[in-house]
Amino acid sequence: MRHLNDEAAVSSILRAVVELPRLAIALSLRPVRLAVRRPQPHPESQTEFARQVSQSLKHQIRAGYTHRFIDLMFVTVGERVFCRRYTFGEPSWHGAFLANPEGQVRLDKTVVNVEARVPTDLDEINPAVDEAYAEALKTLGATYLLAGATEPRAHASTLELVLAA
Repeated sequence: MRHLNDEAAVSSILRAVVELPRLAIALSLRPVRLAVRRPQPHPESQTEFARQVSQSLKHQIRAGYTHRFIDLMFVTVGERVFCRRYTFGEPSWHGAFLANPEGQVRLDKTVVNVEARVPTDLDEINPAVDEAYAEALKTLGATYLLAGATEPRAHASTLELVLAA
């Protein structure tokens, strides 16, 4: 049994070593790509919001309207937008949203008012959200982060972001 764990650990380390240069290049080019992007029009529907999330280079979130924005990865499943915690200390943006669902996201240069809520179909939607995170992390060159993005604590922290009325 220990041998299998050792193989998994070595495989994970090798994957990180292979992916880190790609991730470093992507992250170093992101500020230049962001600088030349124009703000997108404010989305008029949940469909447009999900499309903008999918096309944005940088996702940020803040609970309420006065806190600072923090970087966070959003994923889409159909027309639905989701986010998860990757650190679990308190106080947190997640706890603030549970207390008051109003907040904002910044997609590149566009600020959008949202409401965050625990999905009513959390158990059913989590596999699709896991798959969306796997694809996003693969595209980014950071699949070594997938274990943390799909662990039980991350599942329990899944929030759905909907366009505020």
